[in-house]
Amino acid sequence: MTDYQLASDAEPARWIVDRIGPFGVDVLSVLPAGFDRYARVFHPAHLDGQTVSWRQVAEANGRIPHPGMQWPSITGDYRFHWRDDQPGLWDQHPAEGTIPAHLARLLATELARHTTTPETCWYGVWVGFGGVPVPPEAARFEIPEREMFLLRGTVTTIVDAPALDGFDQRPNLWWPDDHAWCVATEIDFMTTYVGGSVTAIAALLALPDVEIMAVPPQMRTTFDGDTVNPSPAGH
Repeated sequence: MTDYQLASDAEPARWIVDRIGPFGVDVLSVLPAGFDRYARVFHPAHLDGQTVSWRQVAEANGRIPHPGMQWPSITGDYRFHWRDDQPGLWDQHPAEGTIPAHLARLLATELARHTTTPETCWYGVWVGFGGVPVPPEAARFEIPEREMFLLRGTVTTIVDAPALDGFDQRPNLWWPDDHAWCVATEIDFMTTYVGGSVTAIAALLALPDVEIMAVPPQMRTTFDGDTVNPSPAGH
């Protein structure tokens, strides 16, 4: 088992700081520009311990599943963002602000094949998580509206290491030293975004146990970004 190590400085994150866009706009608000392709990974909901896909939720509610769908839009009500059940359909909403363990494992295993530096991976963690201690000597960097501290590991450290707190918190940003790809789970999102090469993203899209869709970098990522389904109630 490998564990996270504190980075000695924040220089490995400079390329992200330089290439990320304004806060709260589109995919490039959470991932750096310049990748060939981008994709969105949907964290599943659960019912009686079994996973429930966003597609299942959308179709059960008479909504259309598509790359830009948002949880309130496919459930039909903003209140379902904070409630943990839609009886008979799901009783636990998708993980927010952290990638679930099984998805981290699937992504890390595949993405390790698409970097020349799998033994050196960098991890950014938001400093505002109450249960995640931030060592005073931790190297920090800032992207719009989010201050992060930087950790170092291998590509599979996100799988092998214990969660960062007593629950299930994992890093919000991670990328290999050669910048071949980058993974982002924004603290307020129920989905994870990935940027990478054509080959890397195609490999992720082919994974059988991941609900994932290709997205354009200019796709809006906010709740009002679902332009296909009706605006939800309760807002």
